[in-house]
Amino acid sequence: MAMTIEPKKELQGSERPGEALLHLDERFRAFLAGVPADRPAWFCFFSSGLLHVVHHFLRFVPERLNCVFISSALDAQERELRDRMSGGLPVFDMDERVGSHEIFELLLRNADRPFGIVDVDCFVTDTDWFDRCTDGLEPGVAVSGPLSYGPIPLAAPPFLALDPRVRPDIERGVGGPVSPAAYAYVPPGPEKEIDGATVRLIEPHHERALTRVLAMEGPRLPFPQGGVVDVLDDGREVRSHERHHHLRNGSEVIRVVYDGLMLYQLMALAAGLRIARFHSYPGTKVFAPELVHAGGISYWHRLRPSEVAAGIHELPWSAHVDALLLDDFNHRPDAPPAYRRRSIRLAASLKQSDTDLDRLRVELRTKLAASGADVTDPRWAAVLD
Repeated sequence: MAMTIEPKKELQGSERPGEALLHLDERFRAFLAGVPADRPAWFCFFSSGLLHVVHHFLRFVPERLNCVFISSALDAQERELRDRMSGGLPVFDMDERVGSHEIFELLLRNADRPFGIVDVDCFVTDTDWFDRCTDGLEPGVAVSGPLSYGPIPLAAPPFLALDPRVRPDIERGVGGPVSPAAYAYVPPGPEKEIDGATVRLIEPHHERALTRVLAMEGPRLPFPQGGVVDVLDDGREVRSHERHHHLRNGSEVIRVVYDGLMLYQLMALAAGLRIARFHSYPGTKVFAPELVHAGGISYWHRLRPSEVAAGIHELPWSAHVDALLLDDFNHRPDAPPAYRRRSIRLAASLKQSDTDLDRLRVELRTKLAASGADVTDPRWAAVLD
């Protein structure tokens, strides 16, 4: 008989009043109690409008994987179709629209044993990688994953595993609470927040702990580090590795944001825990034989088509994947009307960008093949042929 995940017995919500989705804790713990725990659970979070990506993601879910969906703001038609596609995988539905950082807090606060997180647009072709990732959570390891940010090798969120049981050790080691959400030294101003994410404030015990693991370029300005975002005086959010390019062009960094799970991992290192890697791909946007993650599939469309056509911006690979998956999904007779309407709008946007689906298909096939991915694999052939 399969074991079940036992939710934490203590009332974590009362001890973490500032965290997100506290009102869902009781229902989420009851849900976790029904998730098989004979092997680690892998949680995949997605919001309304991404069923075409879920459709493709499911092609890469091995039958033995303990895959669990968490969904946000899906309408009734989307939920019904998702359940038909997934064959009854466990799913925790939320009516409100939330972001991944809130989900990180919900998971880390309520789960009591190691688990994995995989983005819905992260397609893992080597199914052994799920086990290799969770197997890395040996004693003394806080996070394990194959995608890394540098120069301090922090694990990247599209595909990683965490052991929530070490969180109290981290907090004792740094002298106070630590959340897996994003962090900043000062509250946001009128500039746009990082992807609309929840951003928490760095407290004195965080700053003291950071001095053990992170070199600073100036007051509250860490040297460039993957997973750290600079907010410029014109409101742009850029990778900290690009900082000196923007400074030479007259911009000023008004604050920095540690993206989700970044400060948490730095605090883990400061507390004497480790980040495990069984492979080392730099960054998050990876095309490789074992895994494909273009990244940004839910927000690439913010680019202006006219700027793409003019060569100011390149059409990102997430656009290729998004457009082709949407076209494939809409061949289903039960595809919701909203997805068909978006396909029409997307085709018009691609035309303004001086491209079309056929061209994107050729470019994506070439990119995948050059990266060592098997384009004859039926899972990829479904969108490439």
